Amino acid sequence: MTQRRHPLQGLTFKLALFYVALSLPALVLVEWSIVAFEFHELFAAVDRGRLAQMTKSAADGIGRRWQDAEPPSHTELATRAEALVLQLERPQDGLSPGSSYVLLELALAPVAISVFDADGKLMAQAPEEGWRAQAPAPGDAVWRNAIIEGAIDLPGADSPQKVRRSLAAIHDANGQARGYLLAEIRVPTPLRRMLGEASFEWPILLLYLIVFSIASALFLVRWVTRRLNTIADAATAWSRGDFSTLIPDDTQDELGLLSRDLNRMAQELKSLMRSRADLATLQERQRLARDLHDTVKQKAFALNLQIGAARRLLGNGASPHPASARLDESARLISEIQRELALVLDELRTPNAPRGFLAPRLRELAERWARSNGLDVELDLDEHVPDGAVYGEALMLIAEEALANVLRHSGAGKVTISLQRRDDKIAFRLSDNGVGGADSSGGMGLANMRERAERLPGGRFELDSAPGVGTVVQVRCNG
Repeated sequence: MTQRRHPLQGLTFKLALFYVALSLPALVLVEWSIVAFEFHELFAAVDRGRLAQMTKSAADGIGRRWQDAEPPSHTELATRAEALVLQLERPQDGLSPGSSYVLLELALAPVAISVFDADGKLMAQAPEEGWRAQAPAPGDAVWRNAIIEGAIDLPGADSPQKVRRSLAAIHDANGQARGYLLAEIRVPTPLRRMLGEASFEWPILLLYLIVFSIASALFLVRWVTRRLNTIADAATAWSRGDFSTLIPDDTQDELGLLSRDLNRMAQELKSLMRSRADLATLQERQRLARDLHDTVKQKAFALNLQIGAARRLLGNGASPHPASARLDESARLISEIQRELALVLDELRTPNAPRGFLAPRLRELAERWARSNGLDVELDLDEHVPDGAVYGEALMLIAEEALANVLRHSGAGKVTISLQRRDDKIAFRLSDNGVGGADSSGGMGLANMRERAERLPGGRFELDSAPGVGTVVQVRCNG
């Protein structure tokens, strides 16, 4: 019997679980690697002066709007600060083309801009609400250095967050320093972001894992476990001796190659078992020949001598004894028995003789039986059915027993014998037009026929004997 594992113990579940367990860290590693690479590229550009350059450019734009001593309005300053934030965060034309997007990947508000007057007083900032860029202390030399150099990078930090700052002086159209523009970038490192917050694309990752799990399970069921179950079913059939079952797998992958190798192995086992069955049959034939020669033939010879002696004793009188005719008939029957026994012994003693086909033997048996009993026999025999060592003898004995039953019990006038082969299946059928009504459970003859048929590979015996219709004996087996 083919055993099926519980779904949670099967190969499909285990492999799907393995793929999910493998894909989760793999996805995290891939995502972290990409973000970490872009993160490094971004801050490499910042450290090369890109932040100071963009801050200086924005400060120059504000300075052109600074008319005499009158600064731009708070709204305009806030708008320009917001524009600088958007420019720094823009993936293209930002701090690092193609890498600036990581700022928003790692922080909701990664950039802060502040506008100061010449005295260091805050005039506007972006974003309006939220964290504020850290301004240098009043009187610090960096204010003066910014005026002299135009824009400078201020000290930043690498832990616990990556911080970079740039300070640029705002000059009006006359070159007079009117204020300062401070830009600051503050983001966590990719690893800290992943480990510290659960919002790092987890919904998308979870959805991907669900789709991946379902797709993996469907793939395994279609291309792995279903094919393995087919192989297991074929192996179960082979263990029962049914080698007609083959694995229907013609794919070119490893399982397909394995299936073809197993099919070849099954055919070789079938040939081996046939050879062993032939050898066992030949050994049994030799044993039967010895037993028949040592028992039946010797007793038949002794019986013939006894009948001859009785005939001589009865023939001494003046007139023939009435029993002499019976003894003559008995002597004739004993002689026929001896001749037929000699033929049987000759056949049993020639194990290496070619067996040929079964149809000629059945035809000879049927014609000899018809001549002896005066009944009609109709034959439908496949001439290409081999006379197998296993099923050939069994079918011949079944045919002899069935013909004997027709003569003893059926009262039939006609018998039809059929022998056909399709693929590896052999079908033998003998029917008569007698009285029918045979009991399938009674009689040693029927029991012997059934036992012989069911001992054959894939053998099956059927008897159909309706009263007044006739009797049909059918035998099917593998050949």
